[in-house]
Amino acid sequence: MQHYRLRVIPFALLITAAHLLTIQDAIADDRTYENAQDLSAADLLSTDLLNGEHHTVDDRVRNDGYLNYYTIKSDDYGEFEAVSTAMLRIRIGEIKALAELDELSQTEVFIKAAADAGVGQLKSIRRFATHPVETVVGIPSGIGRMFKRYLRRAGKVVGATKEFVDDDDAAQTNGEIEDDSISAVHLTERYFGVSGAERAWARKLGTDPYSTNETLRAAIKEVAWAERLGRFGIGLAGIPEIPGADIIGEVTQAVWSKDLYELQDLNRARLGATGADEELVEKYLENQRISPTQQTILTAAIAELADVEGRAGILSEALNARTEAEVGFFVRSVTMLAWYHLNQSPIVSVITDAAIPAGITDDGKLVILFATDHIYWTEGVAQTAGTYNTALNSYASTDARELWILGTASERCSHELTALGWEVHYQLEQTLADESA
Repeated sequence: MQHYRLRVIPFALLITAAHLLTIQDAIADDRTYENAQDLSAADLLSTDLLNGEHHTVDDRVRNDGYLNYYTIKSDDYGEFEAVSTAMLRIRIGEIKALAELDELSQTEVFIKAAADAGVGQLKSIRRFATHPVETVVGIPSGIGRMFKRYLRRAGKVVGATKEFVDDDDAAQTNGEIEDDSISAVHLTERYFGVSGAERAWARKLGTDPYSTNETLRAAIKEVAWAERLGRFGIGLAGIPEIPGADIIGEVTQAVWSKDLYELQDLNRARLGATGADEELVEKYLENQRISPTQQTILTAAIAELADVEGRAGILSEALNARTEAEVGFFVRSVTMLAWYHLNQSPIVSVITDAAIPAGITDDGKLVILFATDHIYWTEGVAQTAGTYNTALNSYASTDARELWILGTASERCSHELTALGWEVHYQLEQTLADESA
């Protein structure tokens, strides 16, 4: 069986940030909350992320209390939006890949091969620059609705069986409609439509073959077609691993080298070894909202939680993620939990009663890790924190509790968390960057 090893999370992968957390249920009625504020990209990002040869990040960064929302502008390849600093890094890497393909399309050898194949130049790259809305299909929303869904479910427990009532998530929310069936069909066609040649080019470019960046996917498809029909070969230096997946050894190699059926077989075998219910495993593997790459990362992280009680429950939690932002947040939070287990203190059990899994260490400490960007003590954050507190308090055998966040928190949020007895570790991103240096 192929084995993945979880390594220290490198800086480029780190999907920065911070999140709410637990709090005593009794919040005074007259307690005021913060409003999430816009931030400045110049204050948040390194120079190479802020500006590059082919991109500029708009200085205004929206924050929803959980994640940062960035706008990336490229004169050549269009306008992109990224929800979370993690996605920002991925999109910037994809813009660099587009530039490589653009340069390739202007070489004499490619022009001749493309002409022989009847393709012509890679018009798809520049075409999207005039249609920025089409650049990324289904720009992801934040993670706030994921926690709201959990809050609604927690309040709709009925009868002695404690079964949850279906919520109204398919209905319109804040002017947006979640159409699960249409999206699922679209995603299924997208994933199964990725050819071996396209995966090979993604490997050369160091990108995710299942990316939601439609501009890049269209360009790679044309190059792969031209290469096959025109029979040319041009090597690119590439990037060693897919951005966002490099905490897990060999995951990227599996995603690049295996077709979707082989990848599912690999993940099915690894999940079977955890003792997870077969029906649940199949439902998880068939959930097209979690991309094949994200499934492979999450599966490897679950496997690294070896002998941890309750780890199979993570699969059920994963099914609650609806959007790309929610899936990314969930997968990153689980990989952070696995990192803690391997590098900080052994976790003996995983609690999956809430929206994101928490861990109990061998000495009874409660541990929560969240992959958000910057926390404000908003009313929504406080409500979610209170619900977490109620759901998780009974599991810990001591009063000790740790909260690890990848980024930062407002002064008010820091004060509230400390007052509630949390030992908070901020800017985990920097700690991990130092460890991997």
